[in-house]
Amino acid sequence: MHKILALLAIAAILGLSSCKKDKDSNDPAFCSGDLAIELEDEYDALFAAWDAYVADMSVENCNAYKDAYLDYINALEPFLECAAWTAEERQELQDAIDEAEAAMNELTCE
Repeated sequence: MHKILALLAIAAILGLSSCKKDKDSNDPAFCSGDLAIELEDEYDALFAAWDAYVADMSVENCNAYKDAYLDYINALEPFLECAAWTAEERQELQDAIDEAEAAMNELTCE
């Protein structure tokens, strides 16, 4: 399961520019900064949920972890529209998102 976290952590530090969520993707200023900084709140919430789940693998903590992970994935998706990114950069991020979604869909909280 820790592999799942690593997938999006790697996506966050691939060296890709990040996109400002509140700007037009065709605006040259849309892609700037660091993706990890742009998603800091979602990333922190994800790791807090992971820590809670590892400490107590209850159904409640499992569901909270899945929710936090899906929130992180959803926060990543708008960044696929960065006009300054190459097709390869977008595809790498999309692949990481797809793998993470598949892993989350397979995680059962019982």
